[in-house]
Amino acid sequence: MLAVIAAVLTVLFLIPSLTARAEGVFGRLEAAGTMLYGDYSAFYLDSGTYLRLGSSLAVGGSLANTGADSEVREFFQDNIRSSATDGLSDITRLPGEALITVPALALFYLSTDNTWAERSLRALFLGGPLGVFLRSATGGGRPNEGGSDWKPFSNNNGLSGHSFIGAVPFITAAKMEERTYARWLLYGASALPALSRVNDDEHYLSQAALGWYLAYLSASAVEKAGALPLTVSPYKDGAFVSLTLVF
Repeated sequence: MLAVIAAVLTVLFLIPSLTARAEGVFGRLEAAGTMLYGDYSAFYLDSGTYLRLGSSLAVGGSLANTGADSEVREFFQDNIRSSATDGLSDITRLPGEALITVPALALFYLSTDNTWAERSLRALFLGGPLGVFLRSATGGGRPNEGGSDWKPFSNNNGLSGHSFIGAVPFITAAKMEERTYARWLLYGASALPALSRVNDDEHYLSQAALGWYLAYLSASAVEKAGALPLTVSPYKDGAFVSLTLVF
C-alpha cells in the first residue's frame, strides 16, 4: 500500500515536467486536490462508512479467527488450483500491481482528463491510508507465515493491497456504466485480482475480501461526492488558478 502513495507522488511531481502537454496539467492537479477534500469528507466523516466497514471487519474477523480461512485455503489449493489457474492469475494479478496501475491511471488522466481515470485515482488516494492502517491493525499473516488469526500490529498482511488496487478501476467503471450486463461484468472482473492472491497462496480469503470491499467503499464515496461546490480552473497560460464557488 505504501508503494501506491510513492508511485502516485512520483507521477504527480515528475510527469508535468516531462510531458509536452504541461499547460493545463497543473490546473487538473489543483482540481484533483479540491475534489479529494470532498471525497475525504464523504468517506471519513460519514458514520455509514464505519457501519459498513465494521460489518465487513466482523465477517473478515470470523473467517480469520475460526479456521475458516485455512479450510478455504486448503480446499482451493488441493481442488481448484492448477496450471491453468496459475496462468490466468499471472494476468489477473497485474491490475493489482501498484507500480503498473497507478502510473498508468495517472498518465491517462493527465493526458486526456478522463473521468474514469480521475475517479479511480481519487478512490486509491482515499482508501489507501485506511488500507495501510488495517493491514497492520488486524495483524494477519500470509499463508506462508502461519495462520490468519488477527494479532493487532504483529504483522502487516491482514488486508490485500493487490485486491484493493486491482479492484478500484473496475468498480469505478462499473459505477459509471449504465448497461446492467456490462456493469455486472465489471464487478466480476474487479474480484479477479483478489482471487489471484488466493490462487497464488499469497493471501487468505478474508484478506483478499477486505481489500476488495475497501475498494468498493472508496469508489462509492467518490461517486457520492459528485460535483463539489468549490472548483479550481486554470487560466489560459496555465500558471494561475481561480477559485469558483457555485451556488
